[in-house]
Amino acid sequence: MKPVYKTVLILTLILVSATASWILYQHYVGSETESVTLLVYTPPSIQPLLEEAARSYMQANPRVKINIVGGATGTLLNKISLTGEGDIFITADHEYMVNASRKGLVRNETIRVVSFLVIALITPKGNPANITGLQDLVSKNIKKGIGIANPQVAPFGRMAVALLQKNGIYEKVKDKLVVYGDVGQTAMQVALGSVDVAVLPHIVYYWYRNDTSIIWLNSSQLPKVSCQMVAVLNTTKNYAEAVRFEEFLVEYARTSSYASENGYVGSIDKIPVYTPYSVGELSFEDICMEAGR
Repeated sequence: MKPVYKTVLILTLILVSATASWILYQHYVGSETESVTLLVYTPPSIQPLLEEAARSYMQANPRVKINIVGGATGTLLNKISLTGEGDIFITADHEYMVNASRKGLVRNETIRVVSFLVIALITPKGNPANITGLQDLVSKNIKKGIGIANPQVAPFGRMAVALLQKNGIYEKVKDKLVVYGDVGQTAMQVALGSVDVAVLPHIVYYWYRNDTSIIWLNSSQLPKVSCQMVAVLNTTKNYAEAVRFEEFLVEYARTSSYASENGYVGSIDKIPVYTPYSVGELSFEDICMEAGR
């Protein structure tokens, strides 16, 4: 072979090899640099925490965009079923996550606990109606009403009704109930003084510390404590990224300064830190204990 032809052949082989290497590089690395959008459904009780976690995650991962859709858990579940869209689903209690699992909407292996929130009485700042406990909902002159979230679609609305029933006062106060669409709307109304008191998760007090007061109930009066859960949806087209963000969110709820400063109980052992209860005083749903480990 003449030297000139040999040189051309060698250069051609080098060029082909370099091109193949570049294609392989793009194949394996390109997926790590392509933009990804995650659609996350959340109830109002978790939305502030989720927004902060998403902001931190996107700053660390510029190629990822996280879109958040908020609303009552039941409403969100219906939306997911109808649209067949989304990457991550967060629920305000365990029952809706169980429901989503039974409907085949979530990847069961990804179900995790985000937080534990305890139900309490929230009043406008200074407690104008002088509410001291559940019996005052019956005996005191409630003029503006008792706020709850809609029990048909909002888990904490259902928990509010369960609390009143457990303590034998639901029938006595049901005509005083003022029902709002979800926890967020109910929280805003009690902060504005539109109702005398509301039955809500304790986290609401942290949202409106300058506008509300909190009344903790006797532990024996409380129904079983549920948990807020998260799972990756079967409709996701970005499973690996959805799992990464889910893990980040769970860890953020447990360890971030935002969570600790705003009353989110990311792990069961921290309940005494943010509430007046010891873990042994409270009763928890089994699935919350299992998924929270």
